[in-house]
Amino acid sequence: MSKPIKRLEIIKNAIELEDEEIIHGQLLHLKNEAQDEGLMLIVQALEQKQYARAMTAIVSWLQNQRALTTWQDPRISASKLELKALEAELRELIDKRNSRIQRLDEFNDLYMTRLGPLMTEILRLRKVLAEKMLRRQLRDHDDSEPETAESARQADTASQDYESYRKRHQEAQRHQEAQQRLAASERQELKKLWRQASKLCHPDLVDDELKAEATSLMVQLNQARQRSDLATIRMILGKLMQGQQPMMASERLNDLQRLQRRIAEIRQQIQALNEELQGLEKEGSWQLVTTLRDPEGYFRQQEKAMSNTIQTLERQIFDAGFDEVA
Repeated sequence: MSKPIKRLEIIKNAIELEDEEIIHGQLLHLKNEAQDEGLMLIVQALEQKQYARAMTAIVSWLQNQRALTTWQDPRISASKLELKALEAELRELIDKRNSRIQRLDEFNDLYMTRLGPLMTEILRLRKVLAEKMLRRQLRDHDDSEPETAESARQADTASQDYESYRKRHQEAQRHQEAQQRLAASERQELKKLWRQASKLCHPDLVDDELKAEATSLMVQLNQARQRSDLATIRMILGKLMQGQQPMMASERLNDLQRLQRRIAEIRQQIQALNEELQGLEKEGSWQLVTTLRDPEGYFRQQEKAMSNTIQTLERQIFDAGFDEVA
């Protein structure tokens, strides 16, 4: 009942100020909150612009409520409003980060599609070359010599690099195939709905008691995004939009100390996220994505360079006298 009390205080002051704009602004909300006969009579008088009758009814209703209502520290309302503003700021920063992650992911998907096979072949040839160099050293030298140990380390590193990249390329291919099952409009909808849902259930935003639920929803969201599962993302967003229970701490907390503690936490999260975004802007991948004016020209240049690297590696294997390339 605290909101109707505060709205009627505002309306009462607005009547005294003869400010109908404020009256009508609060009346729209009061109509949705009118839960007893006294409030409905006040709404009716205000709608009919019978302000004298409305003022009498407001004064009487407020007096009755004050007799029944427990006093609440006004700092609680102020802290809830401050927390709500910080939550909105954090939500927008999270959305900004998610937007950039999407943009980087899209570029990485394109990179993997265009250059992944060439890069995989380069790493495979480096692995072959390193392994054959190691076998030759083991044949010609004692396996305890420093040169042989270094060759063994290089061969192991080359093998790990190849296997790691090959798995990433296969994962990117599966993601690309899943995306291709969607129409262009559906892919855009998926990106839009994922960002919208992420802002509603991100674990950094919700009350502590709901973090486990929010984390589970974010995992489901991200997995659905990877699978290009638009139906699941629609379902999760629909559940969040129903608003069966408020997720934000500002809607659930009514203890001053907990509110102030949460305000301090969100301020720290905002600072950390701003620093993360500043760091992202300095990364080479982000600078490439944001400054690239001719993607097709860039990929053609990279394809040519990688093809030359493959030819060089094949020649090195051949010139060294090894018996096979693959």
